[in-house]
Amino acid sequence: MSQSKVERLIRDQEFSYLQPYFYNHPYAIRCELGVGDEDYMIQAKRRAVEIFDVLFPLGADAMFFNYWIFDHSDCGEANRNRMEALGCDICEIIENALESETKQLKFLLENMGKYRHHTVVDLKTYGDFDDEYVGKLRRNRVICYRDGEEFDYEALIDLELNGNGHNTSFVSFENECILSIYDDRGCDVVFATYEKFKEFYHKLEPYFLPYDAEEMKNRLNRSV
Repeated sequence: MSQSKVERLIRDQEFSYLQPYFYNHPYAIRCELGVGDEDYMIQAKRRAVEIFDVLFPLGADAMFFNYWIFDHSDCGEANRNRMEALGCDICEIIENALESETKQLKFLLENMGKYRHHTVVDLKTYGDFDDEYVGKLRRNRVICYRDGEEFDYEALIDLELNGNGHNTSFVSFENECILSIYDDRGCDVVFATYEKFKEFYHKLEPYFLPYDAEEMKNRLNRSV
């Protein structure tokens, strides 16, 4: 069975897929999640699930996430100075590093043990790290296929909305799209083809982030 265009993309090392997804891809839509002040997180979750249902009525075909590989011996003074400026001593720095690595490894092994998977290694990283990223040397993309095992997408959405996720993105091979929640404020939908971008433009229009509405309209009207 031939691969869809979006599957070929996510398996391609040249497809770096780094934030901001909307501004890095021509056939992308940006949606607003958290709206208003009352029940903000409830609204964000509701809208995220509704967008998921529009894009994946039969469930996502795959999901993928970043697995960052650190060299803590190469983090220099910048990371330590940043932590100390926050009032952390060396023991707290060690505990924070262990907690972060353990959390990431646990998520990796749980999903690799549960789903058929494929890893794309040595992807591009952000060109210039802030201090908090000093020591990040490598990035891999781990793709997990649904097959017969459904993703617990609501739990994964919760993690992303609350800032505890792993840059998890959902993929539809039929609809040629990737859904990525960046936090409780919003999400981006990246399409592999203009045809699918055009098909879902009006379906997702009620969720558009007003700030980028004009840019999305320009993309729709742009000749290919």
